Amino acid sequence: MVAVGAATVWAATDRDAVSPAVPTAVSAQAAAGPKLVIPSNFPDPGVIKVGTTFYAYATNSHGKNMPVASAPSARGPWSILAADGLPRLGKWATTGRTWAPAVTRRKDGKFLLYYAARNAALKRQCVGVAVASSPVGPFAPSGSKPLVCNAPAGAKQGKLSPEIIDAGSYEESSRRYLLYKVGYNQYHKPSFLALQRMSADGLQPVGKPKVILKQTNEPYTVEAPELVHRQGEYVLFYSAGVFSKDNYQTRYAVASSLGGPYKKAAKPLMTTAGFGRKVNGPGGADVVWDAGTWRIFFHGAILVGPPPKPDPSPQPKNLQRGMYEADLRWSKGGLPYVQ
Repeated sequence: MVAVGAATVWAATDRDAVSPAVPTAVSAQAAAGPKLVIPSNFPDPGVIKVGTTFYAYATNSHGKNMPVASAPSARGPWSILAADGLPRLGKWATTGRTWAPAVTRRKDGKFLLYYAARNAALKRQCVGVAVASSPVGPFAPSGSKPLVCNAPAGAKQGKLSPEIIDAGSYEESSRRYLLYKVGYNQYHKPSFLALQRMSADGLQPVGKPKVILKQTNEPYTVEAPELVHRQGEYVLFYSAGVFSKDNYQTRYAVASSLGGPYKKAAKPLMTTAGFGRKVNGPGGADVVWDAGTWRIFFHGAILVGPPPKPDPSPQPKNLQRGMYEADLRWSKGGLPYVQ
C-alpha cells in the first residue's frame, strides 16, 4: 500500500482553487495546519469522542465493511482496529459499497450508525441504520429495509432514480436529525442535501425530509453534510468536486434556523491550492468538539497510476485517501477557518 502524501501529486485541475475565507493574519497558519494522522486508505472519516478516546469510521477498505480506528487524542497516535465495525449489512444491502459512515451516541448509551450501501433490489445506494453497545461495534443492522431510498420533494433529477448517500447526524433539544445527499454523479444534476427528523431512538423517520442545499456553482456535486450550531447560527459544512481529483474541497453555508435558508460562503473552507498543495482534495469532513477546541477531520488523496474515468464510481483501486486532522477556528465575524 502506498502511503498517502508520499507519491504522485496531481496536475492542477481545481477551477475553484482559492484561499479559504479566513483573516489574512492566519492564512499561512491555515495552510500549514493539517496533520496526516492515518497515512493509509481511510476515506470519508466520521469521528466521535467517547470519554478521552477518539474513534473514527471509514468507507469500506482494509477488507472490512467499516474500518474503525481509535486514538487517545485528536492528533494520535491512531490505530486501525482488527475487527470490522459493521461485519454484517442490512438484509437489503450487498457488500462492496458501504460508504461514509456517521456514528453518534444516544442518551441510553448505545451508539447509532448511519451508513450508505447498495440496495440489492434497486441496484443503487440507500441509507441504513445499525446499533451497537460499544463505539467499536460490532454494529447490528436495524430493520429489514433501509431508512432512505427516495429523493424528497423538491429534489428533481430527471428520469433516473437518485442515489442516497453520505449520511450525517445532528441532535438538538432532544430532537435527532439525519442529513444525507441526493444524487451521485453527472447523470444526477443538480445534487441536493436533505434534512430528515428522526425518532428519539434514531431508527425511524418522523415527518417528511426537507431539501436544505442545492448544487449551484459548485464543481460536479455537493455531498458529505456536517452540521454545527454555534452562537445562534447553523453552519453546514459540505464537500464539492470529484473525490478522485484535486478539485475536491470543503465548503460551508450558514443559516439562522435549522431548516434554512442556508447562505453559501463566497469561498471554500479548504482546497488543494489553499493548503499549498500539501493536501490533495480535502473533503469528507467531520467536526468534533474537544474540550474547548473544535477539531475537523477529513481525507486527502493521491492517485497511483493513471486517473479514473470522469465518473469515479465505484472507488478506483488506485485511489488512496488518508485521514487528516486540523483545528477549526472562528473569525470575529463568526466565519470558520482551518488552522
